[in-house]
Amino acid sequence: MNNTTTPTPSILHRAAVVLALVVGAPLALAGCTAHDTAGAADTAASSGLGSKWGSCMRHAGFEAEDPSDDEVTSGSVLTPPGVDQAAFLEAAQTCNQQIGVQSADSAQKDEWKRQYAAVDACIREEFPDAPVQEPGQLNYGDISERPDFEERWQECLTEHAPDTKTQSR
Repeated sequence: MNNTTTPTPSILHRAAVVLALVVGAPLALAGCTAHDTAGAADTAASSGLGSKWGSCMRHAGFEAEDPSDDEVTSGSVLTPPGVDQAAFLEAAQTCNQQIGVQSADSAQKDEWKRQYAAVDACIREEFPDAPVQEPGQLNYGDISERPDFEERWQECLTEHAPDTKTQSR
């Protein structure tokens, strides 16, 4: 958790992108897992996914660093600031397909939607003026830049969506 009192501009990107990636908006990454999920074979199968994904995204025209393999398989790669989010997510989905990462099934997506509705209710306990959320997405806009938002955000995610992975800077 970021313990500074300065608002973190990346919170908005983190909230919007991570949740869009995980939930499965039309062009989003969604809770990715490698095809081969058998213990050690999974580790071998995922080895190098981050560099392959980063290379694919750069080939698609984005200035993207190589994420960790875990970030690729969990769907927690962040959209870089100043980038068209829809175009980035579309390219990310294409790259996932090219490197053999597939989306979660609809039952998992439904579970995430329920979790994110609970996260939103939790956020609204402290931030009743938060923008209305679309089902399965969390994007708090300017409110996410308030100094006290990140702490509440982490508390609500931990309580209501513990399997959600986020990336801190």
